Amino acid sequence: MCGRAACSLNPDTLCRACDYKDATGKRRTTSWTKSDVEYVPSTNIGPKDVLPCLVSGSYFQKEDERVLCSMMWSMIPPWHEGDYRRHNLSTHNARLENLKSSKLYSPPLRKGQRCIVVCEGYYEWKAGKTKKDPKQPYYIYAAQEKEVRADDPTTWKDEWSEESGWKGFKVLKMAGIFNKFKTAEGKTIYSCTIVTTKSNSVLSWLHDRVPVFLNTEQDSQVWLNGELSVAEAVNKLNKLTLSDGDLSYHTVSTMVNSVLCKNVDCRKEIKPTAKEKSNPTSFMASWLKRVSAESAKRKSTETEKDDDKSPKIAKKK
Repeated sequence: MCGRAACSLNPDTLCRACDYKDATGKRRTTSWTKSDVEYVPSTNIGPKDVLPCLVSGSYFQKEDERVLCSMMWSMIPPWHEGDYRRHNLSTHNARLENLKSSKLYSPPLRKGQRCIVVCEGYYEWKAGKTKKDPKQPYYIYAAQEKEVRADDPTTWKDEWSEESGWKGFKVLKMAGIFNKFKTAEGKTIYSCTIVTTKSNSVLSWLHDRVPVFLNTEQDSQVWLNGELSVAEAVNKLNKLTLSDGDLSYHTVSTMVNSVLCKNVDCRKEIKPTAKEKSNPTSFMASWLKRVSAESAKRKSTETEKDDDKSPKIAKKK
């Protein structure tokens, strides 16, 4: 399952972070192709927001083997009419097991409309011990070098060379399917869905579904190969598995629960105490208490400042 993501790298940096080796073995950065939806970097991206996707350049009749394209995250049904953002189907995820029989996903899959959805990480919620317990959000991302913190971009490098490639933050690459939709105004809207599969022991403690991760360059090349049949493509994905050490994760605050919250602290790590770790409800209650106290302190300070600024009324003698 993947219902919220983070991708804060600017478009130029993404070109370097999504580098690849072409057919001649030369390392190249990835260029952008035109899109009628705009990618806006954010730490809290939800369905119907926009994510960067890698697509075979041949689909757009480009000389480059691979291009980046901004796509709305939530595939628009081809039978939809009117505002493309107002379709009411949940299409941001597609089950791998159902791809071949799906009336929505199998047609673009047969046409070779496969993409790689790119992000820095995604969020998942772990249910509490009881229905009354609040869910704890986690931030999941690719394992990084020891000195790199996923919640602190100041620790990220922005280095690329043709010899050694990208030396910055390692992004997640997830198998996706895309389609295009023509609006009444003549715009072409590309939209995508992330393919998910059953979770294995690496993340099954958190959720029973995970995105299909493309961990190697070979995985990416295979998935973007539009000549593969539907059966071959699905079979390739079925063979991909997560291993210990591929991913890292940490707890974050519940501010990420609202897709309207785009605060940079959405992915900031919150470390519970040993006691709070054993009691998620206590941890969340403690965090909310701290936030409320800080908010009350700010309001008190603001009120005092306002009182100082208010006109003084002289007492009558």
